[in-house]
Amino acid sequence: MSEPKMLPPSMRSQKRYVVFEIISEHKVAYPDIVTAVWANMLGFLGEAAASEAKIWNIKNLYDESQQKGVIRCAHDRVEHIRTVLSLMQIIGESRCVVRVVGVTGTIKAARNKYLSKEAEK
Repeated sequence: MSEPKMLPPSMRSQKRYVVFEIISEHKVAYPDIVTAVWANMLGFLGEAAASEAKIWNIKNLYDESQQKGVIRCAHDRVEHIRTVLSLMQIIGESRCVVRVVGVTGTIKAARNKYLSKEAEK
């Protein structure tokens, strides 16, 4: 038996990376963010639209000191993700505001433009 072939890049669905910042009373842990995003996503969009958005929280890009992170989603669902993030008011045990910093097409651009220390200056 041979392994299944990978899809060529031209046939894969396009992705976007939404960089967000959390402004909260207390520091927010990564598992609390994942839980809050999914809860708000299912509440606002429902299960069918949430599955079409194809969101993925990227764990190693969450900076707990700056409270900035990245969510990957489908390219045609970026506005849905922006809306879901803006509707979040409580993460874990603290009140918060989530601000979308920017949207990019690659992780490298997200790091260089929005997550690096030089981008803050």
